[in-house]
Amino acid sequence: MRRVLLILLAAAVSFASAQLPGRLALDPIDGTVGTTVVGTANGLTPGAEVELIWMSADADWNVGDGTFHGITAVETRTVLGSATVSEAGEAVFSFEVPEDYGYVHNLFVEADGVQVARQGFTVAPSMSIEPTSGPIGTPITVTMKGVGYRFWESVWQLAYDGAHTGWISAITTNGTAVITIPATGEVGLHTLQVISGTHPVPYLNQQQSPNYKPAIPTVIGALFEVTAGDPVPVPSPETFELARSGPITTSSQAGRSLNISHGSGTVGSPILVRGRGYPAGESVEIRWSSVNGNRISGAGWTEIERVLAEVTTDPDGTFSLTLETPDDLGGAHGLSAVAGDASETLRYVITPSVSLIAPQVVEPGGDITIVIKGVGWTETANIYTVLMDNGYLGYGCGFNSQGDVTIHLKAPGRIGMHYISIYPSIYQGEVTAPGGPSTPDANATYLQLPMLNYIDHPGEELPAFLLSFEVRGG
Repeated sequence: MRRVLLILLAAAVSFASAQLPGRLALDPIDGTVGTTVVGTANGLTPGAEVELIWMSADADWNVGDGTFHGITAVETRTVLGSATVSEAGEAVFSFEVPEDYGYVHNLFVEADGVQVARQGFTVAPSMSIEPTSGPIGTPITVTMKGVGYRFWESVWQLAYDGAHTGWISAITTNGTAVITIPATGEVGLHTLQVISGTHPVPYLNQQQSPNYKPAIPTVIGALFEVTAGDPVPVPSPETFELARSGPITTSSQAGRSLNISHGSGTVGSPILVRGRGYPAGESVEIRWSSVNGNRISGAGWTEIERVLAEVTTDPDGTFSLTLETPDDLGGAHGLSAVAGDASETLRYVITPSVSLIAPQVVEPGGDITIVIKGVGWTETANIYTVLMDNGYLGYGCGFNSQGDVTIHLKAPGRIGMHYISIYPSIYQGEVTAPGGPSTPDANATYLQLPMLNYIDHPGEELPAFLLSFEVRGG
């Protein structure tokens, strides 16, 4: 039945194209980003001014108040070129495939905004790496272009020497993903490969699936050579943290105001809190709001508020004090200054940080502890995924532990330097997108996978981290 529907759909598209007065031929009919394409339209009105239109989409994540609802997209159109139709009714266009989402795009020839010819072009995904050699720990930049946004086209999985590394997405980066991983393993050649499939693991026989498109490769590979030499050092964990946002001030009509030196920060980072227009000589409570609970016990979660500090205003109604960012869940919190009926509230965001990886040197099979602070509570922020030597191990959840994720692992047996990569992910939600099933319970998911292109993460802006440790002895 599905094959019959696909044949009917193809026939309908062909019929719709046939109703247009002209014909558009493309050479080639598929290619990667940057490919030069020549389009020749025939059967057009001589002397008419025509444009070649590239159809695509403006895709984005669909997130609500702490919830995840898949991918949305609206149609876009871009003019690739213009031409004057010849006496023979022909118009010729030449263009390079735009850096855009992969898979099938419609192209139309239009005269005065009216479609007169149509053809489809398939943008094939591609992958490149830079550099192609270096000692262990060398940052390898993997660039993938032509990643899709539709349901069955938005997920490509990276594997390093056969170990599943994570998911490459490009929803908010217009089909292009740029990721960086460390070179790991013994001296010699190592294989990187990307494999398509909207599943928690790579779909290895995509060419036999109902959604197979011959112009789309099912796997793309590259080789990296680990060379002899000292390991490339890893920057300190603080290097990977998000930059703090600037000061925030709120004020009321009564002339009262509250100011904080930063609108965001990691656990333990200082916050200078200043107020003015409060009653003179009165005690002011600095209050902090958060949420407490989990998604597992069935009890849900509740909003809570606690007092962080108290300060007495000066005779002019001002106050100033410095606080440490509380050890709490990542994400937005309310910070209030309250003195009786006088109250002002600001929004402060805790961002993730790595507070510990220990020990730095360990024997084979020894214990390793990693502590992440400021992990969030929303469906898109309450877990971090962990890789060892580019192989996905699992995730840690910070909701029930108020943002603290403490992970215990065993060191591998191989002597030498090893690498821990920590990526944000999507814990749960609805996996929906254009071109997908009508229900969110399809046999497909990208939940709880490392988002290697983490700047594409939905909802919150979250960092990724790279850590290292050395195995010695035996």
